[in-house]
Amino acid sequence: MIEIEDLRKIYRMGTVEVKALDGITLDIAKGEFLGIMGPSGSGKTTLLNILGLLDTPTSGRITIDGTDVSNLTDYEKTMFRLYRLGYVFQDYALVPDLTVMENVSLPGMLRKDIPEEQSRAASSDILTKIGLLDRQNHLPRELSGGQQQRVSIARSVVNKPDILFADEPCANLDTENSRIVLDLFKEINQEMHQTIVMVSHEDWHKDYFNRFIHLKDGKIVD
Repeated sequence: MIEIEDLRKIYRMGTVEVKALDGITLDIAKGEFLGIMGPSGSGKTTLLNILGLLDTPTSGRITIDGTDVSNLTDYEKTMFRLYRLGYVFQDYALVPDLTVMENVSLPGMLRKDIPEEQSRAASSDILTKIGLLDRQNHLPRELSGGQQQRVSIARSVVNKPDILFADEPCANLDTENSRIVLDLFKEINQEMHQTIVMVSHEDWHKDYFNRFIHLKDGKIVD
């Protein structure tokens, strides 16, 4: 599904070079639930953002399902993200003035190949699955943090993306809500065969992953 070859990311601050990623080579299989772990500053989020086409590497190659995404134009990357990738962020990133249903339906509304009725039906199905259909007309501020994150997950998978990227999705949640979110990820991974790549710094999250890599100073050390 994802082939990563000698990926490097260097940030230049004046005359100083900071190696955020220092030669990452990795294969991620279709249907895998992969964890990216490591201390703060190890390169976890940088790696996730580059794999999700939200950032550009300094060098190296990334192939997603046979497509060399390193050579895509900015427009092609935007379309690739819209049609094939999903994202969950630690701050939920919901549109505050849209209802739960409108937030979940948003990715489908942006695509030209999905009729509005189909998008609404898919949104209703996924909200039913996560137990929030009764909240479909509420605004995000009327939900708890755990509920907002579940809505964020529903929005990210409603169009059945090839890959779901999650950047510390439990960072703002307590342990109980973190388990609810991770249980939902595991269910989506197993029942929908959804490929998931998730950044985490919590050691107990390992129990949910099929496999995890440990980063330190921009390199895979485990």
